[in-house]
Parts: sequence; C-alpha cells; structure tokens
Amino acid sequence: MRHHGWTPERQRLFLVALAALATVDAAAQAVGISRISAYNLKKRADAGSFADEWGRALGFGRGMMFDYAMERAIHGVTTIKMRLGGAFEVQTGPDIKQIMKVLRLPPPRRDTKARLRAS
Repeated sequence: MRHHGWTPERQRLFLVALAALATVDAAAQAVGISRISAYNLKKRADAGSFADEWGRALGFGRGMMFDYAMERAIHGVTTIKMRLGGAFEVQTGPDIKQIMKVLRLPPPRRDTKARLRAS
C-alpha cells in the first residue's frame, strides 16, 4: 500500500464525502484522489465491501439532495427586486424552477437512508 494511495482512512473519508456531496467527482476531489482511481478501486475483486458502501453513501447523498430540493421547492425562496429611486420589493414563495427540476429527477431510494443510519 502506498502512503498516498487508498489507505483504509482515505476510503472512509471518501465514503463520508460521497454521502455528504453526492457526487463522485466532488468526493474524490475532497480526499485528493482522482475519480478514475475511485472507480478503479470500486471495480477491484477484493473491494466488494467498498463498492457496497459506495452505493449506500451515494444513495444517502442523493436522497439528502432530493430532500433539500423539495424543501426549497415547496417553501420557496426570497427574492429582492430593486426599483428605481431606491425602492425595493421582497417576495417569498415557491421556487417554480426548482419544482420542475425536482419533478424530472428519479425519486431516491428511501431504504438507502434507513440502512445507512442503521450501520
């Protein structure tokens, strides 16, 4: 094992980052490795548990992103419009663009969150 390679600690940190960031690119960058290296490790025959945890972490992260997107879509955003003469208008309401994005996404697997919390 190389000191700059896939140590058990780096694997753990990658999985934590994957659950938090929900993208392989961002998680790999967070721990200082390439996404290609991450995928290569995942494909190895002796990395079955890493691949399993990868799937759970990614599912958890995507579920969290979906929840955030729904929250923002339903409860909306605050926009401030500046008018001539220094007046402004504050509006709060549903984010229609976000609602449309969320509706196009496949729903997350809810069992992934429960399994991740149980481990």
